[in-house]
Amino acid sequence: MRELSHPITSGMQVYPGDPAVSVDSALSVEQDGVDVSLLHLGSHTGTHLDAPSHTVAGGRTTAAISLEELVGDALVVHLAEQSAHASYGLAEITAALGEIPAAVPAIVIINTGWAHHFDSDEALNHPAIAPDAAAELWSRGMRLLAVDTLSPDPTGEGSTDFPVHEIVLGGDGLIVENITGLEGLPERVRVGFFPLPIDADGAPVRAVVLND
Repeated sequence: MRELSHPITSGMQVYPGDPAVSVDSALSVEQDGVDVSLLHLGSHTGTHLDAPSHTVAGGRTTAAISLEELVGDALVVHLAEQSAHASYGLAEITAALGEIPAAVPAIVIINTGWAHHFDSDEALNHPAIAPDAAAELWSRGMRLLAVDTLSPDPTGEGSTDFPVHEIVLGGDGLIVENITGLEGLPERVRVGFFPLPIDADGAPVRAVVLND
């Protein structure tokens, strides 16, 4: 197995405007006989799942997402080196794969190489997938898009324009953000995304390659 998740730690990077993360001691072995931690974090902390209700009024919440949607064969797209704020589309995806399959697996993972910028200011300048490329992958069978960036859309302070979210979540699909550890993976893998069992607009996930 291979871990694809960022660890959750106090002060870790969050999407601009999201709640800050803290992991503090609530009880201690010395004083209380047990260690218990107090967690403060948003539903989109670290490597996490976006449910449709994240951007779609009345959309499905995490409680309505089955594990079958979150475990399965995935297509991994290793893009050539990307520059800050780049928009990658069908040409870049085709170049990475040689040819985009007529039917893609329900899970598509995009490796932009930007995961190593997580927890730095440069993470905000990540590349983003062009909406028409997301729409084409959707038409070929993608139902879960996973990216190694803060968002598949450009990240900007106060931004309210999320066209890729509209395509995927608007179609009742799912998005996983802030994947890491993709280097060296083959083009086809079996993965699992295991979110906290809460009823919300999203949840942190433990992302795992099951057959590495």
